[in-house]
Amino acid sequence: MISFRQFTLATSFMALLSAQMPVFAVDYYQEQLQNEQLLKRQLELQKKMEQDRYVRQVGDKALSGFANVTTSPLEIPKNIINVYNYPENYEEGNIVYGVVGGIVSGSVHAIGRVLTGVTDLVTAPLPTKPVIYPKYVWDDFDKTNSYGQIFRLVDNPKIEPYVAPPPRPVAVVQPIDDQTEQYSQQTNQNLDTMFRQEMQK
Repeated sequence: MISFRQFTLATSFMALLSAQMPVFAVDYYQEQLQNEQLLKRQLELQKKMEQDRYVRQVGDKALSGFANVTTSPLEIPKNIINVYNYPENYEEGNIVYGVVGGIVSGSVHAIGRVLTGVTDLVTAPLPTKPVIYPKYVWDDFDKTNSYGQIFRLVDNPKIEPYVAPPPRPVAVVQPIDDQTEQYSQQTNQNLDTMFRQEMQK
């Protein structure tokens, strides 16, 4: 039988435990609430950072488009200087060839820069990679313009050319040694021997 002392101890322990339960529940609830608030704050911060990055990319694209349209005539003196100073397949130091060749190639590159600039201005809300390299006419002044992929989003991975997997090795088929006739003759002989032995009994 339970003594009065054990009953009292059990009752007081249960009373203390029941008094502490709401405190534990409140602490747990407050901790969960704080975690949810932190998560919500982090998601809002991440969303704001993505929006800021998008606005920065759109502004940068519109600015580069405007700059390329307005500074495209500078391609002509740039190409005159480059054709005269860096004659790869041209005559060495010929001023006439440098001027004429520079005007022709500069005009072509100026048209290319205007077209890419207009494209950047029209498609500014889409954050795409620049089509023309160097991005501005004054960047890498000694470099000839090159044109990359069109309408590639900034976050897209680079397009790799498809490489076909190597062909699977062909299994070499070994000719099967057909011994079924031999086995059937041996089986018939064995059955005949067994039948004779049984019949002789």
